[in-house]
Amino acid sequence: MKNVIKNLIVNEEFFKTHSAVPFTLNKKTSFSKEEIYSWNTVESFFPKEMDTKESRLKYFMNNIKQAGLDDLAMPDQPKDESLIEDCHEITLEEFLNYYKEERAKKENTIWNTKKNYTAIFMTKETNDQLKRQVGRSVSLVYPAADCAIVRYYDKKNNVIGLTHSDGWFTGENIVGKMTKYMNNHFYSNLEDIEVYVGAFAHSDWIYNGIPTFIGQKLDDGTIKYRGEWEKYIERLDQNKIKINYGDLLYNQIIKSGISKDNIYFSEDNTLFEKDYYSHSRSINSKEKEGRNLFGISFDVENILNNKEKNGTILK
Repeated sequence: MKNVIKNLIVNEEFFKTHSAVPFTLNKKTSFSKEEIYSWNTVESFFPKEMDTKESRLKYFMNNIKQAGLDDLAMPDQPKDESLIEDCHEITLEEFLNYYKEERAKKENTIWNTKKNYTAIFMTKETNDQLKRQVGRSVSLVYPAADCAIVRYYDKKNNVIGLTHSDGWFTGENIVGKMTKYMNNHFYSNLEDIEVYVGAFAHSDWIYNGIPTFIGQKLDDGTIKYRGEWEKYIERLDQNKIKINYGDLLYNQIIKSGISKDNIYFSEDNTLFEKDYYSHSRSINSKEKEGRNLFGISFDVENILNNKEKNGTILK
């Protein structure tokens, strides 16, 4: 995978053939005078003076607006019987129903409304209609701090999709399911699909023992591995293993039929890059934990207008 990393540079040439843009908001993209503690609203990430959920959400959405984003939708990804389906296109009707919910009215965002899918998709036509009817544009996002957020874009049919391909869902080959869904549901030609991944812990991820997302230790001492994970583990000694996360994910995308020329892996590794939040690094070095916000959006003009002013990362 190290030989195929491409850190996408989004420039004027990019927008001649693209109507959507991938973006990342990390530690550098702070738009207030205070330190930004996270691109999430979990209580433990914020200072004591932001002890209410309302204050944290207000702070979060204020930063979102300054990045040029309007509203956000992300998959909930339950691992139990509440999962409705792996891949799902959010329609205009669904968006309109989300905005009618009391929670959305109170918080002025559909960020917290339930979307029980592993991966979500949206067409530009739906987003354009939504802007006309309710004056809102929605970006597909997910906050993460070492996990891979995978963003799909069919530049011919103007469809975007996003998933959180963490250890668990990578074991379930969610990216293979996404490619198949785009091909079957949107009639996307595989050569028209581009995939943007990261930044994430794509290499040199060291664990003590086998984490539960990779496999389960049986009573006889053997490991029952999930999916293809066993092939992407190196034993360093009796206790430590190295997880070749990026290699597995890249190979899954290739096997699904996406051209290697259309796959973009960020060269940034959250385990070592200080400009990103990292869960593993926060444990080992006692740094303040947080989340980076990864997304893809049709709201290109607003993001571009704010990029120069606020330094939004387009990749």
